[in-house]
Amino acid sequence: MSERPTRLLSRANRDLARDGIWSWTIPALAARLPDGTTFRTCRAAGVCSQVCFARSGTYNFPAVKAAHVRNLLFTLEDPEGWEQAMTAELSHPKFAGAHVRIHAAGDFYSAAYARAWLRIIRATPNTSFYAYTKEVMLHDRILEPERPPNAVWIISLGGIYDRYVDLHRHRVCDVFPTETEIEHSGWHSQAESDLLAAYGPAPVAMAANQIPHLQRRQGDRRFSEWQREVDRARGDSTDRPRRRRRIAIAHPVGATDKL
Repeated sequence: MSERPTRLLSRANRDLARDGIWSWTIPALAARLPDGTTFRTCRAAGVCSQVCFARSGTYNFPAVKAAHVRNLLFTLEDPEGWEQAMTAELSHPKFAGAHVRIHAAGDFYSAAYARAWLRIIRATPNTSFYAYTKEVMLHDRILEPERPPNAVWIISLGGIYDRYVDLHRHRVCDVFPTETEIEHSGWHSQAESDLLAAYGPAPVAMAANQIPHLQRRQGDRRFSEWQREVDRARGDSTDRPRRRRRIAIAHPVGATDKL
């Protein structure tokens, strides 16, 4: 059994801490586990994986990476213990009226993990929760139908299931190259506070992180535009909905549905 984290929620993310937001995080995209296997934490990642802020900078510090892996291992090795520990931590009075972002990095990697979060959220009705996710199918099948009133989900574009996103039905966020382009688009920036992504007007937009080599890779495209380019190049389109939809429904749950 791996070492357990002493605290599960933190304000280590400077941008979130600015607004008093607590966060839970696991490794972005994938993690190498102690047994040498690689575990994918962002199974629906698309072009976002090429410019992920949570795979650069301070996220690559050894102590930070180790802490995120410890969080992930807790959910995998002792899911019931993790759920109990998270619920107990959230029972502290400091979380009454607070906001928690689920996944400063990472995503809902299985249906059972998502349902564990739903139970935690229901058990702490005085705390508000929100999460960005690219797991569109899991969102439509579990997260939204079973959503407690103190939770908000934001579909983040730039994933392999973008073709199933409906701007009229989903709360959506896209990543633009600059704030200026957001201003001219009719979308609504969350630059003043990440809470605007959950509680402000929609559709939501954020500007790309100011990391030069990642900005060059993204170019002048939104994540959604970039993902469409990739999908077209691979022949993935809504012209073949049945075959693609079978893959999309099966993928979020996967063989690692351990919780």
